Amino acid sequence: MTLLSTSPVITAFVYGIISACSMPLGSISALLWTPVSRMIAFLTAFGSGALLAALVIDLVGSATRKGHIIELVIGSILGSLFFTFVNQLVNNSGGFLRKPSTTLSHLTQKQSRRFQQRVTNFKRINLFQKSPQSLRQKLAKVLLSAHYPPKTTIYRQGDPSESLYIVRKGQVKLLDPQTDFQSFKKLEENDVFGQFAFLTASPHQTVAQTTEETEIDILPRPDFEQLLPTSPYLCQQIELFWKTQDLSNYLQQRQKLDEIQVNHWLKKAIQKLHQEGVMLPAVEIERHTSDFLQIARQITRFPIFRYLYHHELLEIAQRLTYHHRKDGHVFFQPEEDSDRLFIIHQGEIEIVYPHHLQKPPLVLKPGDPVGELSFVTGAKHTVSAIALTDVQVWVLRKRDFEEMLQQSKNLEDSVKKFLEQPKMENYLLKQQNFTSSQAGQWVEKACQSMNAGHLIPSTSTLSNTVAQHKDAPMAIWLGLLMDGIPEALTIGAHIITAPLSPSLLAGLFISNYPEAFSSSHGMKEQGFSVRKILIMWSSIMLITGILASVGTILFANVPENWVSLVGAMAAGAMLTVISETMLPEAYAKGGSIVGMSTVLGFLSIIVINTWGH
Repeated sequence: MTLLSTSPVITAFVYGIISACSMPLGSISALLWTPVSRMIAFLTAFGSGALLAALVIDLVGSATRKGHIIELVIGSILGSLFFTFVNQLVNNSGGFLRKPSTTLSHLTQKQSRRFQQRVTNFKRINLFQKSPQSLRQKLAKVLLSAHYPPKTTIYRQGDPSESLYIVRKGQVKLLDPQTDFQSFKKLEENDVFGQFAFLTASPHQTVAQTTEETEIDILPRPDFEQLLPTSPYLCQQIELFWKTQDLSNYLQQRQKLDEIQVNHWLKKAIQKLHQEGVMLPAVEIERHTSDFLQIARQITRFPIFRYLYHHELLEIAQRLTYHHRKDGHVFFQPEEDSDRLFIIHQGEIEIVYPHHLQKPPLVLKPGDPVGELSFVTGAKHTVSAIALTDVQVWVLRKRDFEEMLQQSKNLEDSVKKFLEQPKMENYLLKQQNFTSSQAGQWVEKACQSMNAGHLIPSTSTLSNTVAQHKDAPMAIWLGLLMDGIPEALTIGAHIITAPLSPSLLAGLFISNYPEAFSSSHGMKEQGFSVRKILIMWSSIMLITGILASVGTILFANVPENWVSLVGAMAAGAMLTVISETMLPEAYAKGGSIVGMSTVLGFLSIIVINTWGH
């Protein structure tokens, strides 16, 4: 104790370590314990209340007692502005991933900026160019975002036109089935595609495929049609579009309607649009629902429909599309995405094994599924499927399949049973080159994720964002360090003028624990190794001690009002942290529990301060 009292540098270092040692403790707790969200919310809110009380008592209260009101006001504002500026720089490099609260804040701000950009982008689309601002805002609110890897097919010939697509980033090419799928148009940022099929409610007659990493805004048809009854402007613009020669040419050349059929549809469609606020399909989607219902329970190679209730089978049948394909048509080849399941109604399809030429081709007949193993696993195709005769097939898209998984417990159970069959393990071993252990692990993981409606967890917006920030680990570390700098310098500055208050030390210690706990839990979920997480927090603890010592040197001979200014800057920065990140995260995870836990944290510092005196 003598050493601490005679050497402010060492004293500051020790107190800095004490205030920050709860960081590695919190990280260790997160690695050993996976609490419910409400517990994380309680700890975070409790820490926020404790830190808030410490700031009020020791930083704000100290400056007020000394009459340094101007320093308090200026310092608090500067601290908040400086933290916000630096925080934004770090977050843009991936540092927002350091804890759930900063992630929530960053993604919320990003979503807000994206919304404004979407509203602006609608002015570039002819249909919405002169639309009221309020209409463009409504449209922007219902837009969905999707990320597509290179060479991903967004829609195929014959698919329902359920959405209007806008390229936000990347490139899409349109392929023409009438010219052996040659590319006839390339779409760049802000280009719109799929509008002819979308605005005539007809099946797509081209193929849209990405050429690079691409982000697309998607306007779903149901949300668009909900706006029609209350938007005379939108109905008028659609009518004008329908009357163009371009649309007439599209219906005749792509949808194979003659001029009389086009005019007949146009007359009825305009009447229905203005009377009912819906768009009449120019060409109906072919489905053959009743035929599928008759054979669904007899599909033995993929028996997932066998035990479904009639209404569940009907739901699936109404999502199927029916296609006629000529002899020699290639349904898929090796290395292509397996985003749809084919079920033969009429004709025969041959399965060829390019990697196993000695294996005789397999001929599939009516009632057989095609591509079911790659479809259900999400793996790329390893074989070719070629029509031996003219064929008629039903097509089930992966997105519809996953939606049905979420809605039907019977379908979920049937898929689990199918995954556990020896046929699946054999496929993973021989076609996907899995080891026996990997195959077992995959099946187990797939079954565990059934309750989320996905065989393999989908890639989230956050995962895509992580991939865009190659330097995220360093940015995260800098973000954690930035959060600790104000408190470290404050410790050093205060030790110069007076003994460090136990309430300030306790407030920092208590608030650091849930911060490290929550952040480490998030890092673990992002795939950070245990070693990396512990090194990050231990190094922050050590640097906090060093910076506290530096604070005693920097402020050794400065006037007291300067010390108050530094304390106010720290208070402003930490108050910004509490309001922007800690409390929003706590409320998002725990809701109403936040109020009481914040009060308890605040009162705990009041009690500690009373005992200290």
